[in-house]
Amino acid sequence: MEILFSRRTVLAAIDTLEIVSTQAETSALFLEFGPDVYRHLRGESFSVKKRMNDLKTFVDAKPKQQVYGGLLENVLVERAAPHLPSEVLEYPWSQPVVLHSVMAQFKHALAQDDYVVIEGKLRRTLPEDIGMPPTQSEMTVLLDRHGFIIAQGHLDQALDAHARGNWASANSQLRTFLDALLDDLAAKIDPSAVALGSGQPRRTKLSAAGFLSIPLNEWDNDGRGFVNGLFKRLSPAGAHPGLSELDDSTFRLHIVLLTAALFLRRYDAWGRQ
Repeated sequence: MEILFSRRTVLAAIDTLEIVSTQAETSALFLEFGPDVYRHLRGESFSVKKRMNDLKTFVDAKPKQQVYGGLLENVLVERAAPHLPSEVLEYPWSQPVVLHSVMAQFKHALAQDDYVVIEGKLRRTLPEDIGMPPTQSEMTVLLDRHGFIIAQGHLDQALDAHARGNWASANSQLRTFLDALLDDLAAKIDPSAVALGSGQPRRTKLSAAGFLSIPLNEWDNDGRGFVNGLFKRLSPAGAHPGLSELDDSTFRLHIVLLTAALFLRRYDAWGRQ
C-alpha cells in the first residue's frame, strides 16, 4: 500500500483535526491507532496542540506506519477531510462560506495532491496513475542530486504560496522555477550556454543538443512547440498576470510538475549515456 498524500497534506490534516477535536476525541482517535502509535503520544494532561505535535513527530519518524484502516498518513487525511465544510451555497442569497485558515491550507494541499472534498468525501481530480505526491518526491531527489538549487528554491516558494492560497505568487514562482530549471539544464549540457541570456537563447541550445525534441514538437524556433506554448500559458500577461484562483493555479502547478519531472528524468539518464 502506498502513501497517497504529500507530507504537506498530512500535516495540514493533523492541524485540521487539532482545531476540531476535544481532548476526549483526540484520545479516542489515538487509541484507534493502536498501542504502537498511542504509547508515543502524550496524554490528556497536555494540550491538544502538544498531543497533535507528537503525532506529527511520529508520522515523520515512522513513515508508512500501519494502523487499522490502512497507512497512518492516509487515515489521517481521510479522517480530516469530512471536517471541511461545503462551500456550495444552499441558497442564492446564502452568505459565502469562509474557511478557517487551517482548513483553507488543508484544502489547497489536497489540490496539490490531486484531491478535492465533495460532500465530505475525498475525490481524485486526476487519474490515479499520474501520482503527484511521488512525482514531487522524485523531483526533490533529482533537483538535489544535480545541484539545481535555485530551481528548487523557486519550486518550494511556489508550493508554499499555493498552500496559502496566494495564487498570483504561486503562478509567478512556477514560471520562474521552470525558467531556472531549463536555463540550468542548458548550461550543464552545453557550457557555452552560460554566456547566453535566460529563456529563448538557452532553450534553443537545448534543442540544438537534442535535449528538447523538435520531432516531438517539444520546441520550435518559431514559437509553435509545446515548451513555447507552455510558457505562454503560464504568463499570458507577463510574469504577474494578475489574480488567479484555485483551479487555474492548480492546473499550472500540475502541468509544470509533470513537465519538469519529464525533463529531470531525461537529464538524469542523459548523464549516464
